[in-house]
Amino acid sequence: MGNKNLSEQEWVFNYLKKSNKPLPLVLGSRGTWGINGNKAIILVAFSLPDIAVMRDLHNVSKNPIREMKYKDIVYYAVNIVAKKQVEYVIDYWKE
Repeated sequence: MGNKNLSEQEWVFNYLKKSNKPLPLVLGSRGTWGINGNKAIILVAFSLPDIAVMRDLHNVSKNPIREMKYKDIVYYAVNIVAKKQVEYVIDYWKE
């Protein structure tokens, strides 16, 4: 059986099921996440205040917040797809 790449929703769902105290996440900080074949970063949090802070910390306060519902979970996400912004976040998380 081949390995299937997990969707954002599946990844977050699995993370929440394994974590007693979930923290906000930065998906793709190693350049491994993609949207339509391009590198992307996805900020994920479990409250609106947390995702707003995550946007500010990563200099993307104008990017829209998505409310995501999957199975029995609700979370908030922000896509970062602009090449310079993605590179900035990847470099930031290298440190």
